[in-house]
Amino acid sequence: MKRFGGIGIIMVAAVLLQAAPSVSARSSTADVLNAANAARAQHGLRPLRASSALMQSAQMKAAEILRCNSFSHTPCGTAFVHTFQLSGYFRGRVRVGENLYWATGSLGSAAAAINAWLHSPPHRANLLGRWRDGGVGILHADSLFGYHDVWLFVLEFGLRG
Repeated sequence: MKRFGGIGIIMVAAVLLQAAPSVSARSSTADVLNAANAARAQHGLRPLRASSALMQSAQMKAAEILRCNSFSHTPCGTAFVHTFQLSGYFRGRVRVGENLYWATGSLGSAAAAINAWLHSPPHRANLLGRWRDGGVGILHADSLFGYHDVWLFVLEFGLRG
C-alpha cells in the first residue's frame, strides 16, 4: 500500500485474457458489481455498495485507457488517483484500489472478469479486501491493443475513514 499522508492507496496489477473474436458478451456495471458481491458473500464479506463517484471514476479510467491505448493504472501518464479526484471521491481520509481487466470476444463478460481476478492473488486480495464502496466502468472497442472486439472492465474500491 502506498501512503499519501493519511491516505492509503492500493495499486494492483492488471489482468488480461485473450480469445478468438466471437459474439460479444454484454455485461452491465450492475452485473460486475453483483458478481463481485457474490464472490465477497461466498467469503463472508459484506457487499460493496455502489458509489456514484466511483462509478464515474471507473468509467473515466476506462476512457483514459482507451484514449491513450495504455492498459495501465496510470494511463496517459496521469496519477493513479487522478480519476478518483475528478469524481470527488478522493477527499479526506480515504483508501482506494482498482482492478483492471480486458478481454476479447466471449471472455469480455462480468463473470470472466471476476473469475480472472479471483485467480490472480493481488486482484483477489483487492476484490476480497476491506472495502465499503465500489464502482465499475465498462467500455467496448472494435479494436484496441491490436485486437478486435475488446471489452475493458475497471472495478474501483473505496473506504472512507
